[in-house]
Amino acid sequence: MKKITLTALLALVTAAIISGFSGAAEIKNMTDKIIRIHVIANSDSECDQRLKLSVRDGILEAVGECTAGARNKGEAMKRIELSLGKITEAAKMAVRENGGDCDVYCTLRREEFDARVYDGFTLPAGEYDSLCIRLGKAEGHNWWCVCYPSLCVGTAVKIEDCGVFTDGELTVVTHPEKVRYKLWCFEVIRKIAKVFKKD
Repeated sequence: MKKITLTALLALVTAAIISGFSGAAEIKNMTDKIIRIHVIANSDSECDQRLKLSVRDGILEAVGECTAGARNKGEAMKRIELSLGKITEAAKMAVRENGGDCDVYCTLRREEFDARVYDGFTLPAGEYDSLCIRLGKAEGHNWWCVCYPSLCVGTAVKIEDCGVFTDGELTVVTHPEKVRYKLWCFEVIRKIAKVFKKD
């Protein structure tokens, strides 16, 4: 009897581990469908923080225009890459119009983001492709959101209506409390991967 109970317990634990790690893979797939947008202020001074928000407002329309109608993330990445000059100019104009004189650097790169709660959805911590706009020394607090799918730009849609995510992926971002174990497994895998990346 004890042997049967132990076998059943081991089977349950194994099933839970497999389920958690397959759920973590689903979360990784979901994060790989997203392009974040990241505006970093020159400093934490009140003036630089206001300027950061003005730049955010100044670029959102340009970013929204270049990602509107993109059929997938790859196409959106190419469009952003081709529009980096236009986005940089929009950011520089916002800096000038608001009395700033700092340099502006716009790049597409892979970045590490903390977990973030937005209006109606939550994104787990992780590495995301990102349109990064750095102002001056880029040592201040930052603003971040999502430019693909268009959740924070001029052509913004609800996350449920963007047509990019599966039902399981939508559950991760709209009801993270239901997938705590999967998110925990995802975080464990990320931490292990970071250790091996350093080596």
